Amino acid sequence: MQNQQDSVHDSTNGRRFSRRRLFSLAGAASLLAVAGGALYRHFSSTSSIRVESFATSGTGGKKNILVVTGSARRNGNSALLADAFMHGAAAAGHEVSVFHCGRTPISACLHCDGCWSTGIPCVLEDGFDAFWPLLEQAQMLVFCSPLYWYNFSGHIKCAMDRMYPYSRKNRLRDMKVKEAMLLMCGESLFPRSFAGAAEAYRQMLGLKHWADRGRLFVTGVHEFGDMKGHKALAIAEQMGRNA
Repeated sequence: MQNQQDSVHDSTNGRRFSRRRLFSLAGAASLLAVAGGALYRHFSSTSSIRVESFATSGTGGKKNILVVTGSARRNGNSALLADAFMHGAAAAGHEVSVFHCGRTPISACLHCDGCWSTGIPCVLEDGFDAFWPLLEQAQMLVFCSPLYWYNFSGHIKCAMDRMYPYSRKNRLRDMKVKEAMLLMCGESLFPRSFAGAAEAYRQMLGLKHWADRGRLFVTGVHEFGDMKGHKALAIAEQMGRNA
């Protein structure tokens, strides 16, 4: 009888021990999850600049959309992102044009103050000659760039700089653009890495009084083809449909 009681006692202690251990492990896991979440939020956003993806719905009206890409690599990751957006926008009935800054090189602005002196925005003769007619017809601009050194690519940055004539006080005419979107992808795993480009984009919106219609930051893509099958393509396509 005593042996049976001892066995029951040992079994009960074992169950209690197992339960205590289980609760302890669960508590430790919860603490680790909370700490991990806090660390991720810290490392993914150490800047006060808003670096997150979002999109807003349009009015449903058809518009002229110009997509400006910043990579010279055909069928690269950012190119696939732009293609997905354009597919969605075209399916929704929008008129969509694209200008590939990396394939039609545009030199940097020289700040020569020759803007409009010949009746056109810029006196330099290069890829901008093909860009500005598209720019003047667009009602929405969509910038799509890979992340280069924590900012826009040099290709698309030159095109942005050459838009300076449309911000001068003595400009002959301005753009029709009222809205803008930003699509970016990069190797970094942290959204904070896009803070520089996000802030530059925000400043452009403020200068030109454009409505911010959405931003998409895709992390962890670098090698050619990393974007193929990525869930971000469906998001970009939906942003195009809702443009």
